[in-house]
Amino acid sequence: MNKKEKELDKRNRIMVATEAVFSRRGYAQATVDEIIALADTGKGTLYKYFGSKDDLFYTLVSQKHNELMIQMQSVAGDVQKGIEERLVGILTVWIDFLRKNTVLWQVLCFEMTCSNRGYSAVETENGGLRLEARWGDLPPLEEQENILRYHRLLEEEIRPITEVYQAGIRNRFFNEIASHDDIAKNIFLAVAMLVFFHTTNNLEKVSAEELAKNIVKIRLYGLSEKEQ
Repeated sequence: MNKKEKELDKRNRIMVATEAVFSRRGYAQATVDEIIALADTGKGTLYKYFGSKDDLFYTLVSQKHNELMIQMQSVAGDVQKGIEERLVGILTVWIDFLRKNTVLWQVLCFEMTCSNRGYSAVETENGGLRLEARWGDLPPLEEQENILRYHRLLEEEIRPITEVYQAGIRNRFFNEIASHDDIAKNIFLAVAMLVFFHTTNNLEKVSAEELAKNIVKIRLYGLSEKEQ
């Protein structure tokens, strides 16, 4: 194994260990010591490749996020399929992804975006995001930027379903009452909450596609110009 292959092997071992530890402990309770022990490497190696615990987590979820986006954008961009079929397809991908990455995305949504600390991201005039405190004070600017990068991941994940929904509005698939984007965003986020916090095992028995079809049918009832 040459030097490049050894470095790649070290990085891969760290990423596998990172996913295992964060999936089991969340962010706050996870430790670098536990990760390096599982990866059979040293702190110096971890910091050399990833810089910090926060950057390590961000690298992990960014990789998963990129894979998710490829799948959702593929469905959203398939104009040979109708609006309802594409909405179902996007939600099927989303549900399947969340089931495989439940803890990681709970950590991302609640811990890393700091919604539990009263911070929320609001859109700026130029289309970017800025952090706003619902209570208390905002952290220093560098920390704000670290938090905002997780908000940007989630905003990007919402975009495919919003784009398809907008196409439905333009194509008059939806009636007048349905003509605002927040409906698609709310459906997308509601699905995440359903996967995160379902209280019975029965939901696990329903396939991602079947669940997506039921959600779209229920949510679009009364909004579509076409008979459901």
